[in-house]
Amino acid sequence: MKNILLILTGGTICTEINQKGRLDVTEKAKTAIIQSFLDSSSPYKNTVRFTPTENLGILSENMSVNGYNIIIDTYKRYIKSQAYDGVIIAHGTDTLAFSTSLFSMLLHNTDIPVLFVSANKRISDESSNAADNFRYAAECIAMGITPGVYAVYKNISDQKVYLHLASRLEQCKNYSEDFYSMGAVDITDIDMQNCKGYFDLVNKGTKSQKAYLNINNVRLSDCVLCITPYVGINYSAIDYSRFSAVLHGTYHSGTVCAEGENSVFLMIDRALSAGADVYFSPSRLCGEIYESLGKVGEYAGLNKDRISFLYGTTIETAYAKLLVAYSCLDDKDKIKEFLSDEINCEKIHL
Repeated sequence: MKNILLILTGGTICTEINQKGRLDVTEKAKTAIIQSFLDSSSPYKNTVRFTPTENLGILSENMSVNGYNIIIDTYKRYIKSQAYDGVIIAHGTDTLAFSTSLFSMLLHNTDIPVLFVSANKRISDESSNAADNFRYAAECIAMGITPGVYAVYKNISDQKVYLHLASRLEQCKNYSEDFYSMGAVDITDIDMQNCKGYFDLVNKGTKSQKAYLNINNVRLSDCVLCITPYVGINYSAIDYSRFSAVLHGTYHSGTVCAEGENSVFLMIDRALSAGADVYFSPSRLCGEIYESLGKVGEYAGLNKDRISFLYGTTIETAYAKLLVAYSCLDDKDKIKEFLSDEINCEKIHL
């Protein structure tokens, strides 16, 4: 019998219609989610046992750094109390990729599988993918999936269930109900007797063998500012003094504005003066780069210990690594080492 911890954070998969006719988190979700598996045709429904937590009541759009600490504390409390063969975390879709990226960092050395599940609609809706997502996650644990952090999600466009590495999952796009990641594997018709090949495919990558942190000692702080560039951005409207690091996204060519009144140099100067380090992602200073990026690179050369370029991961994972690094590591060399190391298969080797 496999013993599975079910952490209910909130989100659509943990909601029902309230008296106002709106979706809201409910304690009834734990019963509905588990019952959906018991009512399924899964050959494993009599071989697993679930231990559900209380519903943490966090709609994913309301997720915060403090919300992450609540999930971490819940995880630690239950893991300490008894042994589990795996963990399923029920989460909303809106910030799913940010949460999977974060926990792929925090649990990079986990010795049991941890799988995130979510839903496009409440589980009581007949068109919801909640039951399928939960069933496949439970079956992955029952079949002995390699320890690691994953996400399981049935895309609505093609009705296929995909297994994602948590560190590579990208945010769902607007007007879509599909999730994507580099290296995702279709497990819709997975061969129950020969499943390891699927898991080997999705697990391509490396995990750090270094002990950068212990989740039992983790306490995250709201110390990283993430900026998305847009035409006409006003950097002077931001208070940088609250943050230890600034993560600045880039346009698809890895570029940022380097001229005029909206120049990124205003942000750099203000951030550095406030004591925050600056990171650009995804961007790199090699090959045929644009003059705009070259100017930023030259400026970075004058402040090489304070300005860095991160490349080869999603923006969600870049944020997660910075959040963990600046919350949990107080040595600048350790931070730099942590950011450059591949912690949990997050590098996308292009």
